[in-house]
Amino acid sequence: MEWIQRNPRKTAGLAALGLLFVLVVLRGVLSGPGHASTDPTLGPSLAVPTTTPTGIPNALSSPSAVPTSTSDVMQALAAAGSAEAKGELFGAGGSAKGLTPHHVVIAAQSDGPLMAVGWWIPLADGVREGSDTSGSRSFSHGDRTYGDSDLARILAYGGPYSKTTTCTVTVDGKVTDRQSAKGPYAKVFCQG
Repeated sequence: MEWIQRNPRKTAGLAALGLLFVLVVLRGVLSGPGHASTDPTLGPSLAVPTTTPTGIPNALSSPSAVPTSTSDVMQALAAAGSAEAKGELFGAGGSAKGLTPHHVVIAAQSDGPLMAVGWWIPLADGVREGSDTSGSRSFSHGDRTYGDSDLARILAYGGPYSKTTTCTVTVDGKVTDRQSAKGPYAKVFCQG
């Protein structure tokens, strides 16, 4: 309780991440087998083009509003034009390739079964977010990502039999964040 009073910003951040984690877990449960995906970023299916584009746009259209989330930014990039135009914009063959590439590994472990793990790697080549509620004692996920800071986030909850719960973010073989918490149902958050 004393830590909460001394660290109101961290407390608010952890509470927000906890809520995000619960939403990710619920989304995974609700969109499991037999349920339609409710991902708002998928949108309607695209029609098959009848002609091949003849040129590459030389300017990107101006956005009508400032993006407020990562999905807004990614949708804006997708709407900006062809892959070649985005490659020219970022100086590489794809939108993320112009940024510094890194190999990131996120991990969580506990001496008892983990209750849940939620993670987010916003610019990963593969899956960009997910959760694990399998009850294992450890979790690890690695991927190639791009950028210079805040490449990945992980939130882990220990179970009722956990004495210590730890999370780690490793970028290019170097640990950029490691946090531990003690006790049953302990929660840890790492970002790096």
